[in-house]
Amino acid sequence: MVTKCANPACATEFHYLRSGRLFLVEVDEQNAPLPFGPHLAGDRKGTRRVEHYWLCDECAPALTLAIDRQRGI
Repeated sequence: MVTKCANPACATEFHYLRSGRLFLVEVDEQNAPLPFGPHLAGDRKGTRRVEHYWLCDECAPALTLAIDRQRGI
């Protein structure tokens, strides 16, 4: 559940989908983001889920999210 802006320096709380920018990230069972690009059907092993991240109207124009397998999102 998204509760606040993904920017650690921002305390804006999430209230509506109509504001800001929502990001969906598919992660594997070790909680590591999956690489971008196509995946072969045989490569789908383990449990996967989607995590949601949100940047508020103030942060979205200047920031985006990046995936780092060592540090996370």
